[in-house]
Amino acid sequence: MPSLGLIIEATLVMITLMLISIKAGFVDPGGLISSFAVGYTIYVFGDRLFFVPLLIFYIIAGLMTKLRYEEKRLKGAAEEKLGARGWRNVLANGGVATTIVCMAAYTNNLLRPEFLAAYLGAISTAYADTLATEIGLLYPREPRLITNMKPVPAGTPGGVSPYGTAAQLLSAFTIVPATMLFLPTGDWSTVFFNLLVIVLASSFLGSAFDSLMGATMQAVYRCKICGKTTEKRTHCNTEAQLLRGIKYIDNNMVNLIATAVGAVIAYMLVYSGAISFEIS
Repeated sequence: MPSLGLIIEATLVMITLMLISIKAGFVDPGGLISSFAVGYTIYVFGDRLFFVPLLIFYIIAGLMTKLRYEEKRLKGAAEEKLGARGWRNVLANGGVATTIVCMAAYTNNLLRPEFLAAYLGAISTAYADTLATEIGLLYPREPRLITNMKPVPAGTPGGVSPYGTAAQLLSAFTIVPATMLFLPTGDWSTVFFNLLVIVLASSFLGSAFDSLMGATMQAVYRCKICGKTTEKRTHCNTEAQLLRGIKYIDNNMVNLIATAVGAVIAYMLVYSGAISFEIS
């Protein structure tokens, strides 16, 4: 059971973080509630070891969403509501990680390497994919569709770019050191290297799977009023025409599935013995 001190600490930290989020415009009201629920649950049941990687993702992703927002808006690819994330986006990116922490706490296996790896696989996939999108939108040329490498307009589901790919890979070098700060281990260098490999592999493959789903299965529509291609089912207050993909698979569903894939890849890397590390 979580200690009273940890519960108080988590409450104070999350209240402070939510106040900062309101000021910075990271989330809308629905996103604020879901962010508090996800963050508080992970903090209370996973302690700082599990919370800090989530915190790194939350803050840096929020800042990168705001970065040169007007430029992204002019490309027609910026997040709505000035970049404030909604509850669906929060749960799509954090739902799998929260479930893993709850399962690990329930079975009293928080420090089992497979669970930590799976958690980092889920968080790092969401993190890498968000950075790939937000930084990739700053690429001066058109991205290319992952399935055929043909140029597509910025913001097209499944589009990839050098900026986005670099951001995917570099994200691991922020989340792994943050994890190591609270990891009880004596063999620091070995654990750091193994975790770095796990996070690089799971986040890159999870993000690639996200792009592949975006290019093949995610619903893409055309507005009947302005003719714009969009991920939204309604545009200009009118139901848009489905161009391709499956109607019920939107960006949030793709994100949720991709984080699960990242978690499974990371879990199997440790469970299979391909990569191993001990937590003392």
